[in-house]
Amino acid sequence: TGPPPRLHARSIDYARCEVQHGDVEPRPFSFETERIAQRQVPCHKTRTNPRTHELIRANLHRAPMYSGQIMSHGPRYCPSIEDKVVRFAAKDSHIVFLEPEGLDTHEVYVNGVSTSLPIDVQAEMLRTIIGLERVEVTRYGYAVEYDFVPPREITTTMETRRVPGLFLAGQICGTSGYEEAAGQGIVAG
Repeated sequence: TGPPPRLHARSIDYARCEVQHGDVEPRPFSFETERIAQRQVPCHKTRTNPRTHELIRANLHRAPMYSGQIMSHGPRYCPSIEDKVVRFAAKDSHIVFLEPEGLDTHEVYVNGVSTSLPIDVQAEMLRTIIGLERVEVTRYGYAVEYDFVPPREITTTMETRRVPGLFLAGQICGTSGYEEAAGQGIVAG
């Protein structure tokens, strides 16, 4: 699996992207929270294109998942942009969501572009995407190789059967979903 790059918001041409507003009435995770009062900020949507895919294909030999540097296959993960281009070769584009990291930062999470490609390729690849032609990268994506504990080795309280007192949650349990991992953490806690 691999975290995607982060971008500087001021370098994104949002006028060329499609705005994606959140829920008018955001629903809190906890029943103890009556309502969410924080200011909401929109995400934006754009897409990869044939030029993006051509650049990725030309550099697959430099991606750890394709070069043999990483040999394992995680239990589940959100596919990297390299995997999407290879596995769904008939598609000429993939959705990219530009998600603000928070209210007090200018950093933007590039959902849909998890990658292990070298930084020179990442910078060039991102600039092929509409709205990102002049983008500044604040943090590049990278590959993470991890293992997992099979579910039969974990109790319903998230405690490991082999090591009493050791509780697990998240990717080590085979989940790729943030909400699912958060729920597991609540149970483990």
